[in-house]
Amino acid sequence: MPEIVASVIVTAGWVGVIVQLVAYALLSTGRLPAGSVSYQGLNVFGAIAVGASSASSGAWPSAVANGIWIAIGVVAIVALKRHLVTRRLRAAARTAQQLRGQHVARARRAARRSVVSPAQPGTTAETGPLTAEPGPVTAALADRPLHPGSTRPAGRPEHTGRRRRRTREKVAA
Repeated sequence: MPEIVASVIVTAGWVGVIVQLVAYALLSTGRLPAGSVSYQGLNVFGAIAVGASSASSGAWPSAVANGIWIAIGVVAIVALKRHLVTRRLRAAARTAQQLRGQHVARARRAARRSVVSPAQPGTTAETGPLTAEPGPVTAALADRPLHPGSTRPAGRPEHTGRRRRRTREKVAA
């Protein structure tokens, strides 16, 4: 093996040892929980580097131990990820169930608030028969269907511009 490759592998081994020691120090000081993907990832990375260095120098017991260390770390990461995904799916299901419950409750409240009866020509659902002659806006809306859950006709009447002029007059005053 060329000398530069051997020195790179040895350097990688030392980096792996440092990474494993940093992971252990973070765990011991409480800055990194043992059940975190970060801790397990640092351990796996360090074990790969130390294992490669051990195998290249012929220290097979150390290489095998680091191989087992890698396997344990990978299994732990997979289990943590699976647990995380399951927890997120359960939270999403709870949220969806709460939203469905809120939607049903809201619909029930709305149904209790306004009972809509179909309007007959010349009547409104609230007041009964119209007593006054319908104006141009009322006549334009009389042919339109009602909004669902409301006594108001669907759509908007033609805008006459009165509201805009009044607003401008108030601003000018």
